[in-house]
This record gives sequence, C-alpha cells and structure tokens, in this order.
Amino acid sequence: MRMITALKKKMNLKMLSCSLKNKNKNRKGFVLVSVLMLGVLLISCATAFSWFVRLQARGIGRERDALSSRSMAQVFANVIVKTMADMAGRYNADSLRQRWFQPFVIPMEDLGIWIIQIKPLDDKIPLRNLFLPDGNTLRREFSTVWDDLWDKLKNREAGTLVLDFLDKNTRPRVGSAERDNFINRGLYDMSELLILSQDIEEEALYSLEDYGTIWSDGKINLNVAPQEVLELLPGLDTGLAERLIREREERTFESLKDLQTLPGASPRTSTQLTNLAAFKSRYFEIQIQCMNYQGEGGNSFSIIFDRTDRKIVKWEEI
Repeated sequence: MRMITALKKKMNLKMLSCSLKNKNKNRKGFVLVSVLMLGVLLISCATAFSWFVRLQARGIGRERDALSSRSMAQVFANVIVKTMADMAGRYNADSLRQRWFQPFVIPMEDLGIWIIQIKPLDDKIPLRNLFLPDGNTLRREFSTVWDDLWDKLKNREAGTLVLDFLDKNTRPRVGSAERDNFINRGLYDMSELLILSQDIEEEALYSLEDYGTIWSDGKINLNVAPQEVLELLPGLDTGLAERLIREREERTFESLKDLQTLPGASPRTSTQLTNLAAFKSRYFEIQIQCMNYQGEGGNSFSIIFDRTDRKIVKWEEI
C-alpha cells in the first residue's frame, strides 16, 4: 500500500513538472508572438508616420509652388496691363496677327517654363451694353441682331425674357414676364444667366455664351469676332463673313473703309455696321501656364483686364 502511494506521488510530481514545463514553453511562445506583433505595429506606425511626413512635405511644397506661381503671374499681368495700355494710342486696331498676341515662352531657372498669350476680347454681342442710357430701351442697331440670334437658337420668346432679365425696370415686355429674382441690371458674370434656367432650356443659355460676352465696350471687334457672330451682323451674310475671316488672316482691318475693300462688301455694308463694328478692343484675356522642365503642367491662370482703366477685372486659376 505504501509503495502504491509513493508511486502516485512520483507520478504527480512528474505530471506537475511536465505541466510547469509546458506552461513555461507556452509563456515563452506568447512572449515571442507578442514581441513580433509589437515589432510589426511599430514598423507600421513608423511607415505611416513616414508617409504622413512625406505627404505633408509635398503639400507644403505644392502650396509654396502655388504661391510662387500666383506671385509671378501677378507680376506678368501687371507688366502686360501697363504695356498694353501704353500701346493703345499707337495702333488703330487689335488683331491676332499682331506679334504681341502670339504665344511666347519665358524659361526661368527656378520657376520652370512660362507660356503666356494675350487675346483681344470685345469679340461678341455686348450683353452689358444692349440698352440706351435709360437702361431699358434696346439699342436700335442691336434689335435685328438680337432677334436673329434667338431665331438661330430657335427660341424667339426667350430673347425677350432675357431683355426683361437685364433691363433696369420691372415692367414686363409684350409677351414676356418679370420675376422676383430677375437681376434688372448688367451682368456681373455669365453664370448669372442660369437664374433663367427655370424658364429657358439650359442648352440655349449655354449657347448664348458662344454669341454674347460681358467683356465689351459696346461694339464688336471684327478682327477677332467668331464667324457665328459675324453672320448675325447686318450686311455680313455667310459668304461675306467667311471672306472676312480668311482676309483677316492676311491683314488687319483698321476701319470700315478697309472693310469696303473686301470682295462683296459695299458702302451700304459700312453704313449698316457703323454703330456695331469696331477694330480695337478694350478688354483682353491673359492666359498663363507654368510648367516644370520635365514638361509637367503646373498652375494655369486666366486673367481679364480693362485696358482703358488699366486694371484687372477677373482672375481665375484653372
């Protein structure tokens, strides 16, 4: 009996010893796994932090480059505005044929390559100058042009509604209407026309941007006007408008007298265009693009300035 008891005690001691050994092994395994997991976590955190720092550095770099680009674009714009204003009295016309309206490239050691182009505006129907000084009566010379435009857009009634939208009074024209949200003043921006989208199809409103502009002194520069606008002007049918566009690629028109030399034109053409046509522009667009030396694009700017008042009237980053 004593021998059996002694054997049991021995077996219990062995089992206890084995259990302790297994526990030690499990503990060591757990510690090892924990250390590995902690290492992976630390490496992940370090990688994430590294990426965060890199992204922050890139963001700061982009912001610094953007600030530098804006500053440089401002310098270019100020010089161009002053130069164009000083040149205004020396030339009788503004045409894309003139060398200063061709794109020019300026390489700068630390700031990349700058591509700059100046474009004369006053090239479409002047939506801010449709009325006589009373702000309500449509200028007679634009009456037929306006009707023909909306006939072309297949929405004659919309043309009258746009006039109610823009004129100064709140009285509706015959066959039209006034709304509480009508601006009854000249446009500040073409996007204001979207107020009319409840009454006029947006497609027609967007098409109006192909024919009208707010950047005009009241007349249309025939040297830069697109063909679809020229065809609306009295005395310039489709054939004559096409010839004018071909001819102005070879020479610059400076007066209605020059226009009479165009094949198909007549003195009556000049008379019809007297209060509509111009050959110089008041407003201009400066397009500026900055690229690095690898040819990758950077910031781009569209800047519109008023040459008469020598000031920038619109600045847009593209």
